Amino acid sequence: MPLLRNADLLRPFLAVARTGNLSAAARELSLSQPALTKSVRRLEQLVGAALFDRRARGMALTSSGSALLAHARLIEAQCRFADAEIESIVRGEVGSIRVGAGPYWGRTLVPLAIARLHERFPKLQIDLEVGVNTVVLPKLFAGDLDLVMCALPAAHALPPGIEAEDFGEFHLRVLAGRHHPLQRKRRVTVADLARHPWVLYQHDLDTLEKLTQMLHAAGQAAPDVRVVTTSLHAVMQLLKAGPYLACLADAYLSARPEPDVAIVPFRREIWSFHSGATYHASLRRFVPIAAMIGALRELFPDHGRREGRSRSRR
Repeated sequence: MPLLRNADLLRPFLAVARTGNLSAAARELSLSQPALTKSVRRLEQLVGAALFDRRARGMALTSSGSALLAHARLIEAQCRFADAEIESIVRGEVGSIRVGAGPYWGRTLVPLAIARLHERFPKLQIDLEVGVNTVVLPKLFAGDLDLVMCALPAAHALPPGIEAEDFGEFHLRVLAGRHHPLQRKRRVTVADLARHPWVLYQHDLDTLEKLTQMLHAAGQAAPDVRVVTTSLHAVMQLLKAGPYLACLADAYLSARPEPDVAIVPFRREIWSFHSGATYHASLRRFVPIAAMIGALRELFPDHGRREGRSRSRR
């Protein structure tokens, strides 16, 4: 394959795609602009198509360039992991991994697994990003994250080269502060939920869609979302301080108890979903990734049993 034999040409291509500017890309790579331009033109000759439109304000990807970009990012990641794995063999060191995590995973088990990983790989650099699926999964698919612990997408929605491992089923419930009027009711109805404002975490479109469907099915209007925030701490503070409702996995509240926040007595779950690891299949044998998944597997059963005991007491 011409591209595989000339993988060194992808780095200049990625730099220009990232910056949108030849001068900025040349500075980033410590190359002269003519040398960078030559590399880009050589790559265009190899693929047989123009990769950039040269415009007055910079460089814009063509449709062929956009098609190459996702693959080039993954090839770059593979080279980075190859370098790291060789380094780990030669020096007993490794490079870096980039991990994404949903709200439950990012605030509970992933930090514990990272600490375990550092016992084995003390010099491993780890980037952790916590967010809902609509935030972290696109970054995984684009090659900007290596492993994501989150609600699992449907199998048909996984791009080629992406695999998933199911850890278990989670249930999304309605939460409110203990002072909230719905907490005093023996049985909360859908109409009750429709009468109160909501807090949405990180533009969680999946949850919003499920909640809207439930309300509409009962003849109610769409949820009145008053606050959207990127902070789980802010969600909890809002629930404690105001008349808001929110949706989170019941496992999250069991793992991170909040004395002034509780599940409202609404007997139905908003939705349930399977959650676990989603990652680039080619990285499953990369030692730090395999070790990270293994550590999470070891932590999760005990965590699940603790949650079960906590639910049985409610």
